[in-house]
Amino acid sequence: MIKKASQLRDWLISKRFFRVGWVAKDNPTVREPEEAFSTLPDEIAEKLHQVVNQLPANPFETQAVLDPLESAIAQWVEDPTSAESSIVITAQPVSPVSLVLGESLSQIKIEENHQIAIELVDWIERPPHSDRIREKLEKRLTSAQPKHQEEQPGAKQITIIPNLGWCFLRSARGLDGIDYLQDSIMNDSSQFVVIGCGQIGWEYLKSTLKLQAYCDQVVHLPELTGKQLQEWIEPIVNKFDIQFQDAALHKRLSDSNQLEDIQLSIKKPIETISEITQEAAATAKSSLRSAKEALDGDADDDDDTSPKREYFNRLAEISNGVSIVAIQLFVKSLRYQKTAGPNLDKIQSGEQNEQERDLNSEETSDRTLKDSSKDAQIVAQIPKLPPLPEDLSQSDLYLLYSLMLHGDLTIKALAESLGDAPQIVNNQVQVLRKQGIIEQKGSIVKPNPIHYPKLKRELANNNFIIEAS
Repeated sequence: MIKKASQLRDWLISKRFFRVGWVAKDNPTVREPEEAFSTLPDEIAEKLHQVVNQLPANPFETQAVLDPLESAIAQWVEDPTSAESSIVITAQPVSPVSLVLGESLSQIKIEENHQIAIELVDWIERPPHSDRIREKLEKRLTSAQPKHQEEQPGAKQITIIPNLGWCFLRSARGLDGIDYLQDSIMNDSSQFVVIGCGQIGWEYLKSTLKLQAYCDQVVHLPELTGKQLQEWIEPIVNKFDIQFQDAALHKRLSDSNQLEDIQLSIKKPIETISEITQEAAATAKSSLRSAKEALDGDADDDDDTSPKREYFNRLAEISNGVSIVAIQLFVKSLRYQKTAGPNLDKIQSGEQNEQERDLNSEETSDRTLKDSSKDAQIVAQIPKLPPLPEDLSQSDLYLLYSLMLHGDLTIKALAESLGDAPQIVNNQVQVLRKQGIIEQKGSIVKPNPIHYPKLKRELANNNFIIEAS
């Protein structure tokens, strides 16, 4: 299991999964969160982009999956006839549930004497023809089993489906694969089934096919706290010596560069009230911190009222505790502030000496980054969710809901799920892509994670089924 799960995890990281895309600085339509890169020198921006995308899955998410998964598999190994034989890991639709599942599975060890085969459905996308999903799924899951059971009667199998979203499509024939899982796999005690699934897709399958009746245990990835996000992102903070802006409104108003952070709109009263409440709370905490500093000297950076802790608490709140949303908001909030000195000019013009150019050494690279901070610093401003486009139509919401339900889709599959012509859907997709609300990589389109919290609320307000009532 360790080998197969590790291979899946490594493939996802290198070929499929990325947290933050890269947009060249001369691109006239730079979008969130890539705009943050445009404020940094090229060398630092590229290094930051690389480090962010190479972050492992958040360890708190991994542990939340590992503990129940390890326990359930151990009980099934000992007594497969009476123990639970399936577990479903659900996550927000923009979360990399397959990556978290791969990280967790790679840590589970099974002794060889238990004679357990591992069958991993390591698809990286949905089969191109929805009416053949069942055929491909059945072929994949049964190819190794007869031979294995013939050689070792009574042997058991662990079946891993990292992303159930690739095993169905909301269409006339697109649910046949789920029917096959229910009929042939879920009630077979000789198999332990591990499934990863987006929360919205899971709710859809519950309401249409009662899938939950065939599954034993369901684990949902937890919302991460500010402290958990801080521990995860801390290596990046240290590597780039990132400073944190004081959240107090009166301090930000004194700097004209920070006025753009304050987004109040009479057209959206609920969001405006939320903004005002957050600004008042941040200002109160800053005043408390100032009083504490006057009495005790410098405040501890780990203190609950420190700018860094306030930053990550706010990041957890506005991201709904979703790691990929949080990391994009973190990148979006970074700004480069220049100070007097020669080193910054050298970095920007590429006039470093031979030792500074030795980027093959990680130590040298880190030293160069820290040297640059003597003349400029990277500052994390107050994290903010970008606004949704104000002109989203009902048709746009249906398209976005379909993407949230499946996680990602090709244009052809998206058109099939909506019942529209591919050309019409493609035109609609390109408009939404230019607005930054969806992303496209090759033939695959998916929701832009940074818009997920507001998009989720917008869909819920328009009576789309987002989560169980």
